[in-house]
Amino acid sequence: MPPKAILAGILILGFMGTLPLWLAGTPEQKQRMAQNTTTIQMVEKSVGNLDLEPEEEERLRRDLQTPQVEPPDFEQVVWLQDMKQLIKPQVPDEREAETIARWVYIYSQRFDLSPELVLAVIAVESQFDHFAVSNVGARGLMQVMPFWKNELGSKTDNLFEIETNVRYGCAILHMYKDRYHGLERALAAYNGSLGSRRYPKKIFAAMRRFKASSDDL
Repeated sequence: MPPKAILAGILILGFMGTLPLWLAGTPEQKQRMAQNTTTIQMVEKSVGNLDLEPEEEERLRRDLQTPQVEPPDFEQVVWLQDMKQLIKPQVPDEREAETIARWVYIYSQRFDLSPELVLAVIAVESQFDHFAVSNVGARGLMQVMPFWKNELGSKTDNLFEIETNVRYGCAILHMYKDRYHGLERALAAYNGSLGSRRYPKKIFAAMRRFKASSDDL
């Protein structure tokens, strides 16, 4: 089953589960549900962006299924120490903060992304909560939809696991960056809001908090 069909099924199930709550809900609850419905409609409108060319599918399948293992270098060690302090307010557990920063650095290098960009995506998407689940079912630090692993990765992959989620998120973002030949459109496609500049602007603002250089913005 193609990713488009899987996402459509997720949206239908979500609607059916929400309808009884809407009918019985208070005005405040209905307002929150309406906001969630707007998000779902935005994702549904952008489903066409998930169609992959054969070469994109082949490369992304390989990237999603291949973990990276490499020893740390001096630049990585220095960067990790700096970034741990910046993300500590969101991730008070030092070991978890170091794990997130390490995999962000490793996969940003592998997929030709700035590590500050990846941290910014995590900050905006999940606020560094690796157990985060969105109202449309996206999971983990970089809010990856499960159909990516079901169709192109491994069905046994755990998107709440830090290394796995960062690998998937970086690979998908890299694919969009190559497709659209630029970061702004790639970010909008990643978010399911192609045609809008709102999400890229939020990411660029977050990148500045992580000391991104002007060349990366």
